[in-house]
Amino acid sequence: MTLPIRPKNQQLLPLSVPSLIPAGPVPRRKFLAGLIAGAGSIALSACGGGGSSDSPAAVANDESVAKRAGSSGFTVTAPAANASVSGTITVSGTAGTTWHNVAVYDHATVAKIGADTTPSSGKFSIQVDTTKLTVGSHQIDVVAFSVAAGQAGGTKTTQTITIKVTRATSGSTSGALFYGMNGHLAWPDGIYHTMSAAAQLALLKDLGVTNYRVDVADGGMAQTVANALTGAFAGSGVAIMPCINAASTAYDQNGSESAAYTLGYNLGASIAKPLKGLVKYIECGNELDSDGLVTNGDGSNTNNYSPAIWPAFRGVIRGMIDGVKAIDPTIQCGVNVGIPLAYRALQMLWSGITPDGSVNGVSGAAPVRWDYTTFHWYQSSGDITCGWRNNACVNVLQILKDSFNLPIWLTEWGWEGSQVTPTQQASYVTQALTEYRSLKDQYNIQSVQMYCLIDPDFGLIQADGVTKNPSYSAFKKFVAANPV
Repeated sequence: MTLPIRPKNQQLLPLSVPSLIPAGPVPRRKFLAGLIAGAGSIALSACGGGGSSDSPAAVANDESVAKRAGSSGFTVTAPAANASVSGTITVSGTAGTTWHNVAVYDHATVAKIGADTTPSSGKFSIQVDTTKLTVGSHQIDVVAFSVAAGQAGGTKTTQTITIKVTRATSGSTSGALFYGMNGHLAWPDGIYHTMSAAAQLALLKDLGVTNYRVDVADGGMAQTVANALTGAFAGSGVAIMPCINAASTAYDQNGSESAAYTLGYNLGASIAKPLKGLVKYIECGNELDSDGLVTNGDGSNTNNYSPAIWPAFRGVIRGMIDGVKAIDPTIQCGVNVGIPLAYRALQMLWSGITPDGSVNGVSGAAPVRWDYTTFHWYQSSGDITCGWRNNACVNVLQILKDSFNLPIWLTEWGWEGSQVTPTQQASYVTQALTEYRSLKDQYNIQSVQMYCLIDPDFGLIQADGVTKNPSYSAFKKFVAANPV
């Protein structure tokens, strides 16, 4: 088949960020491009540094001690006072230089519900599973200790936050993640930079989106995402899935596998560090097949792939996965391709096959393993259950299911740019969501993330961040009428 010409979703990132300047031009589709008010109390006492038996209740109420605590730099920034929360939430804030261990306790029972955590660069982030609490209003004590966990002596300070525990209605992990969206939260300029994380969150929640895919290309961009997760997004019910955009780094697809692996490993590790404990999913790479890896054909055969570029392609993906897992082995990693029928690239990575120009390639390479399979499918490619190959219908979802037996995420889908009228865009959104929701359980589709929130050609909202296209209403109405 003749593949439709479509722009790739990668963009040269701004020159104002030197670490993001790639070695050469990167094509685009534009992706990858004090106390809480009225809620707290502060107190200090001589105590040990936490541990499973430590009680936060036995604290002094001396006024001078309390004043010292207030000037210590210990502040809880999330969740907000009286926030409605469900599932696992993030309790975060600043610890200054005085406090060396922070933990979270149920105020009523004095049970520890958030593990001892050593602040990093003066900040802390603790996961709390609210499903272990009863529904309703609760007070949680966020306690900072001046000594490490388990050590004797020292002092502590407490901030008490009121939260309202609810129960999610989705009933399943895939349901909670299903309706997704793409955006560029971490970009250092443009509308996504000038629009606050809170404002982006408000749009996502209005749409009914629960899963936000954002591109990152270094630790600084990852920190921007982490700040959003510990700030506006904390307890919001909207998850963020970072996508590592290796193409916006010094990645050399003509280099060696070992060099690409090292770059990928360092990139994955640097991005995972600020996100540890904050995200459950990271996509390792974005359409790395789309820039010359397929030299002929449609990508469905082994001999469609360049033997010269393949080693770096495999190396950087392996490296990103290993780098992420080295920092946080609980993070699940996904891998994607961008060419519509390039599922063969994923099969070769999984099976340890290296293309050499022959029909079958060469076996024996180390198999690459990921946790969920991601794929991109745009309107121009037709129906994903009937991709056209050799004058025959090919069910790409069935191939992905049979090849890997992993959850499937469509991390990009949408119409093809400005040539599609606003009315056609809205119609396509309804059509695509109807199909994907109907196929969700059959193929274990966990998330479908539309491209994208704000964009002059592909967005539900125009580049000004204000003007909503008819497709915005179509998306919102469908999600509201079709909960998962």
